[in-house]
Amino acid sequence: MDRRDLLKTLTALAGCSIANRLVDAATHRTKLAQAAPRSLLNAAQRSMLDSLAEMIIPRTDTPGATDAGVPQFIDQIVSGWYTSAERSLFLDGLESLNVWCADRGNSDFLGSSAEVRIAALVASEEAARAYSAPASQGVFGVPDEQSPFFYKLRLLTVLGFYTSEVGATQELSYEPVPGMYDGDVDFDAVGGRQWST
Repeated sequence: MDRRDLLKTLTALAGCSIANRLVDAATHRTKLAQAAPRSLLNAAQRSMLDSLAEMIIPRTDTPGATDAGVPQFIDQIVSGWYTSAERSLFLDGLESLNVWCADRGNSDFLGSSAEVRIAALVASEEAARAYSAPASQGVFGVPDEQSPFFYKLRLLTVLGFYTSEVGATQELSYEPVPGMYDGDVDFDAVGGRQWST
């Protein structure tokens, strides 16, 4: 998946209520880290998150998801911010990847080869495409509380990456104060007209 496609997906979430909760969590990362609940994920699930996040946003000439702390971000969201329904779907999704890999290679996700892991994630994405959100959700394609595991994983990975310091400053162009302030502009140089608001 192209990083631009991931960024477009993140942008599409701006008006969605689930996105608002997640954006709120992402913008308060420091508070989130300080008040983080005890992780509900076991060591194997956290290792799976490391692998899955890096598969979605790998390290290239710019940092990857693990460089930005995305697996820890996902763990915090799943453990402390998700509803019980969302948490169950997410944990069931991790287990379904283990089952998929075991059925094809006699090993769980972490014990499988890179090719099998990729195939498992692709199968999860294909299964997610069959999901149709309730009409009341409004925005087509935006993850809701009942959306499949893959949508939740992708959303959290993209959101966690692009709201991190690494993602915002090393992947995106970062300008702390956009534009320039000039307090002494010659009125005639700008056409003699004021700006309307």
